[in-house]
Amino acid sequence: MAKYRPIQIRIWKDPDFEKYNANMKLIFIYLCTNELTTESGIYAISTRTISQETGIPVTTVNKLLANGFKNIVYDFENNCVFIKNFLKYSVGGSPELIKKSIENNYEDFHTPLWNEFIEKYPEKSIGLQRVNEPIEKGSIEIEIDNRNSISNSNSNKEEVVKGKEKIKYADYVSMTETEYQKLIDKYGLVRTKAFIEKLNVYKGSNGKKYKDDYLAILNWVVNEVLGKSENKKVTSGVSKYEHY
Repeated sequence: MAKYRPIQIRIWKDPDFEKYNANMKLIFIYLCTNELTTESGIYAISTRTISQETGIPVTTVNKLLANGFKNIVYDFENNCVFIKNFLKYSVGGSPELIKKSIENNYEDFHTPLWNEFIEKYPEKSIGLQRVNEPIEKGSIEIEIDNRNSISNSNSNKEEVVKGKEKIKYADYVSMTETEYQKLIDKYGLVRTKAFIEKLNVYKGSNGKKYKDDYLAILNWVVNEVLGKSENKKVTSGVSKYEHY
């Protein structure tokens, strides 16, 4: 996982980017620079996470990802995104390392977005096979009325998907979006990221595996990061720190 993602300054003069409204520009830049990005431009991220970190209502995020972006495709069924020009405009690196990263991404994220990747980057797709599933848009695409309210039927279906699918929040840490949101609700976004980073480093350096990363975080990571006394304060709701 890269420690930084550069943005070329010419983006501000790009004809497509110039047409975006403020929310679209923020979402686009966020999707190109957040900590989950990969070399291929394909990675797993939920619309709720995008909303949480950008401050844009989740209903707006869903609507824009379904209809608004020329060079971004979102797979609502698998909670994955493809930034089409991410690899094209990357600053470079070892071709072998990039090839290996793409192969790892292909194994990590099962999504028909790979079909679009293969079409756009045939020279980078040797050994990759097409995924014979449609990109889910129609049934998961959120119906939004003029007041940006989500229809109950589609909202319920979206929650079912979110409850089942585990998302990679770091190289070695996966959990469902519901579990991730529970951590945020209880400890705040900044602490939750610290928990994930702690567990990720531990698993990566020791080769340790857990049946459930969420339970591992609750079992020992929280106490390691916060200390037992501070964790007790947060749990009881009297922590001197505010949730982020």
